Amino acid sequence: MPSVVTTSAPPPTLMRSLAHLGPGIVLASSIVGSGELIGTTTVGAEAGFALLWLIVLGCVIKVAAQVEIGRNTLAWGRTPLDAFDRVPGPRVAGRGWLWWGWAAMTVLILVQQAGILAGVAQTLAGGLPLTAAGRAWNTVHDEAAALRVAAATAERRGDAADA
Repeated sequence: MPSVVTTSAPPPTLMRSLAHLGPGIVLASSIVGSGELIGTTTVGAEAGFALLWLIVLGCVIKVAAQVEIGRNTLAWGRTPLDAFDRVPGPRVAGRGWLWWGWAAMTVLILVQQAGILAGVAQTLAGGLPLTAAGRAWNTVHDEAAALRVAAATAERRGDAADA
């Protein structure tokens, strides 16, 4: 049985409208993420227009899913996660299969974000070291790279004696 949902008048100013956006605006902005941007360009480069229909279908499904999640939230007054828990099917530990799928996806996203953070930290540590040892390591390798570039440039010019 759905709960009673009350409505209120729309906010009169832009600032009050922005106060009502909440986490939904973050979800809406994440609909197209880096995965789609990288994936669609890779598919386009490798398959040409042969799989363009798949990209269009994915966009249509994504929009339909977002609209339905929003409609369900407004119509029944429950969160999307609560709605996922009510989907028919097997239940484990009192939760539906779609709820557990969401939980597994969330854990995997956390692992992915940890990997991204580690990669950024490693890049920053190499490019902008905080310790004297790191700065010394960078200086030695910068000088070695400069010598290699100078040798390659001299070799291209034909100045073998300078190399």
